Amino acid sequence: MLYQVGLIVLIIIVALIISKRFSSKNDQNDLIYEDDMDEDELKLIDDEID
Repeated sequence: MLYQVGLIVLIIIVALIISKRFSSKNDQNDLIYEDDMDEDELKLIDDEID
């Protein structure tokens, strides 16, 4: 019984570690809203689109 509980806890810990690694890779794609940008940044983005 104790062996099974320990195995379940170990699996949960490994799953949490793996999920932390995947979530840290997604942090690089943080969104910046238009309201937080300067006029120069907005103009630069508009020029890149056109």
